[in-house]
Amino acid sequence: MSECNSPILVIGFGSQAKSWALNLRDSGLNVHVVLRKNSPSIELVQKLGFKTLFFGESDLKPYSTFLMLTPDHTHKMILNTYREDFPKKSNFIYAHGFSYCDGSFEKTFPEFNHLLLAPKAIASEVRFQYETSGKLGAAYSVEMVKDPKNRESAQKTIMEIAKGIGINVGPFLTSFKEECYADLFSEQSILCSLLPYASSISFKKLREKGVSKEIAYFECWAELKLICDALTKIGPANFFKLISPNALIGGEKAKNILFDNDFEQKLNSLMDDIWSKKFFKEVESTDIEQLRKKVNSYWETQEIQKLHKTLQTIAIKEKNF
Repeated sequence: MSECNSPILVIGFGSQAKSWALNLRDSGLNVHVVLRKNSPSIELVQKLGFKTLFFGESDLKPYSTFLMLTPDHTHKMILNTYREDFPKKSNFIYAHGFSYCDGSFEKTFPEFNHLLLAPKAIASEVRFQYETSGKLGAAYSVEMVKDPKNRESAQKTIMEIAKGIGINVGPFLTSFKEECYADLFSEQSILCSLLPYASSISFKKLREKGVSKEIAYFECWAELKLICDALTKIGPANFFKLISPNALIGGEKAKNILFDNDFEQKLNSLMDDIWSKKFFKEVESTDIEQLRKKVNSYWETQEIQKLHKTLQTIAIKEKNF
């Protein structure tokens, strides 16, 4: 018997929420969506055939499972604003641990069960891996639910939703803090810093030596996915067994030059800011939209971005030829 006896209510309809909602519905679960009355997502939600509710107008009492899939910085506001509309002891499921840790939700909103189900993939991959029966891992936590019977029920709910969105590696038990801090660190140390910016700098260096933009693009950007796919598919040991002698020698040379003690100390600095919660304060004091606009403005001026658009357009035309 399903643990989700009442429909699952998805809060918001950004990219992550859309992927979850589609996957869950395709898995046979009953999914509804609740939005702000002026949400730009209303037309899309209704076009996709989901029942649409609205904050401040719709009755939320029949629901017991809420998927909190709006941006992290909105969670506290939503819980505060509509606190009385949500039934007590409801399950609120988060895709990341940040808002829970930052807002101490176990203390500020103790009347709700706060659960974690964190897929280790961006939203588009959550949908793609589901549609292609690919691998999709996740972490989960029910630590906030103290009563053993309620915890068992909460865990069953998490497992049902995990299966519904396509999790087939795990989900692995964690805590909100462990998932949150590890996620923040990996974003800063590798995923959203080293990969895009080192690739862009390498592209520029080749261009300075007169290498054509197309060759520089393929060497420093297009091959990223192929290398990452190989690393995750066969593991580091087999990867370094298979690469060419030149790649092996060059990789070790660069490792010894680039990843020195200074690099490790810089990583320690990033880590210290997270574990001390200094980074949480930085997030709170940052104008997110202004920063996103600044970063996007930077990338839009870069040759590698312009070339990426051109090559993507060519690829689409060739595919449709």
